[in-house]
Amino acid sequence: MEKGNEMGIRATLKKAAIGVAATATLTVGTVVATTGPAAAAMGQGRVQLCSQGNYQSYLKFTGGGLALQTTVVPPGTCNKWDIPVGASGIEVRGVFNTSGSTFWIGSFEASASSNPGFKVYTLGTTANGGKDAWWYVTRS
Repeated sequence: MEKGNEMGIRATLKKAAIGVAATATLTVGTVVATTGPAAAAMGQGRVQLCSQGNYQSYLKFTGGGLALQTTVVPPGTCNKWDIPVGASGIEVRGVFNTSGSTFWIGSFEASASSNPGFKVYTLGTTANGGKDAWWYVTRS
């Protein structure tokens, strides 16, 4: 075999190996990327609360004279509910670890006709009188 041809074969084999590695990397990346959307979407008039901080949290439905609230969700867990008819908003509330007293974290507009529903996440800690607690909401 000629030296020039041998170099060409090595270069071709090296390119092929890089192509196989890149394809394997993309395949793994694709598998990882497609596992995220498997989370169930919230339907119309539904809300999910996930307590991801070091404290319990709950939701309070407001508007239309309502005085309803969800059960308390322990840290590291999620629960789902229907938004009651007549509700026009949802307050996000936390429970202090040491006293059991509650504190306001935030609020947003929502109703039984909201489509899609909402996913609410509470995070942080109850330190500084609850000022280190925070939240966010997504629609899905």
